[in-house]
Amino acid sequence: MAEFTLKRKETETLRINLGEESFQLPLQNSMTLKEIQALGKPEGTYAYLKKVIPAHIFDTLSWDEYSQIVEIWKEESGKAMGIPAGES
Repeated sequence: MAEFTLKRKETETLRINLGEESFQLPLQNSMTLKEIQALGKPEGTYAYLKKVIPAHIFDTLSWDEYSQIVEIWKEESGKAMGIPAGES
């Protein structure tokens, strides 16, 4: 009988600094399958980031700041999964 032991890795994150505040976003390769599936819905990324970014920071983000966070988060997630830039 074959056997395989899955070894969990440490959660890979992206540290975001905003003024004096700092927080960490789990990269997509460290998310659960349920969380990844929800990203496919129009409100999925927004809902996930609202869940993981502290409310006192998320509620003050401008559209430009939010967009920059999403862009770099997707880019760094792609790098962690070995996906070349622009193909994620």
